[in-house]
Amino acid sequence: MLARLLAPQIDALVERLRRGVALGAEVAADRVALARLEWEDEKRRLARLLVALLSAVWLGGLAVSFLGVLVIIAAWDTAWRIPAAAGVALLLCLALALVVLQVQRLMQQGDQSFALLKRELAADLDTLRRMRDDAAPEVPSEPPPAPEGPDDAPRP
Repeated sequence: MLARLLAPQIDALVERLRRGVALGAEVAADRVALARLEWEDEKRRLARLLVALLSAVWLGGLAVSFLGVLVIIAAWDTAWRIPAAAGVALLLCLALALVVLQVQRLMQQGDQSFALLKRELAADLDTLRRMRDDAAPEVPSEPPPAPEGPDDAPRP
């Protein structure tokens, strides 16, 4: 008799567990795909950052070299050597400044790495907590009253 009373509840619990496991597997597969996509984006960002850093180092070296040549040329007596060297040095310094700005922009984007995955995982965790709280079994405060039948009637 107890098994007959609890059978619908057990069946409902099993069905709920089955749906929960299926949903969990589907969500896990989605999160793995999302992590893979975000990792690809992060690899591309890091590659661009590396190229920008190498460019900054190279252009910085050239700028320092030409500034040194400018000092040497400044000691010579022709009027065209100084403006030419200064123009080249300023151009390289401008290129260096642009590369440094690009590096700074790429470095700031590093804080956004895997942002979508982080948001989705946080939402999943919140959903699981709500499901757990909703599924908590209610404990009855009093035992159910015993049925009164003809055998249980009070005797005089």
